[in-house]
Amino acid sequence: MPGRRPPSRRPLLKACRKCGALVPPDTRVCPVCGSTEFTDNWEGMIVIADPEKSELAKELGIDKPGIFAIRVGGRVVKRR
Repeated sequence: MPGRRPPSRRPLLKACRKCGALVPPDTRVCPVCGSTEFTDNWEGMIVIADPEKSELAKELGIDKPGIFAIRVGGRVVKRR
C-alpha cells in the first residue's frame, strides 16, 4: 500500500551510556543513575520488573526496575 511505512526495528528510545537504561528521547537525566550522557547506538533490551526477584537482574547488577540495553555503543554495559 502506498504511503504505509514498514514497522520500525525498535522503539524510539535512547540509552544511557553509563547504566544502559532505555528512556524516551526527551529525557535529559537518567532516572536510574543520574547521568546526562545518552546515545541512539544500542542493541537488545532487557525488561526488569522486580530486580529483587530476578536472577538476571542480580547477575547483571541491576537494582532498579526498568528497560535496559544489552549493548551500548558496541560494548556490553557493565553495571557494577
